[in-house]
Amino acid sequence: VDNLRGILVKHDIEAGDLFLEVTESAYTKDSDQIISTVKVLRKWGFRIEMDDFGNGYSSQNMLSTLPIDALKLDMEFVRNAFRKQKDPKMLEIIIGIADYLGVPVVAEGVETDEQIEALQAIGCDIAQGFYFDRPLPKEAMEKRLTGCLYDIE
Repeated sequence: VDNLRGILVKHDIEAGDLFLEVTESAYTKDSDQIISTVKVLRKWGFRIEMDDFGNGYSSQNMLSTLPIDALKLDMEFVRNAFRKQKDPKMLEIIIGIADYLGVPVVAEGVETDEQIEALQAIGCDIAQGFYFDRPLPKEAMEKRLTGCLYDIE
C-alpha cells in the first residue's frame, strides 16, 4: 500500500484513476491477506478488478467476500464458451452475479463478431481483445492516441 501511494505522489496520479488487478489464483493462496489489503487500497481510492476469473479457481465465496470494482473474465473461459458447443450460458450466469453485485464485467480475449454480439446480448459491459486491435508498441500507441486528440468547440 505504501509503495502504491508513493507512486501516486511521485507521478501526480489520483488513486481512482487506476484499476489494480488481483488474480483469482492470488486470492486462493491467501484470501485473508488479500481481502485486508484490498480493503485498505479501496479506502485510499484505488479501484480493484478481479482478473482471470473463470480460470479454474472461481468460487461464490470469493465473489461475496472480496470487495471489487470490476470482474474480468479469463480469456480461455470466454473462448471456451464459443468453441464446439457454442454455449455462453455460464458467461451469462457470471454476468448475472456481477450485475447483482453491482460491478461491471470485462470479457478478455474477444476475437470475433459472434463473440461480441453474444456478449452484448447477455449484458457484458466491456470487451477487450484482438477483435479491436493487436497489442501495439509504445511508439505506435502514442502516435495513434496523438492522432485521435482534437478540440471540440
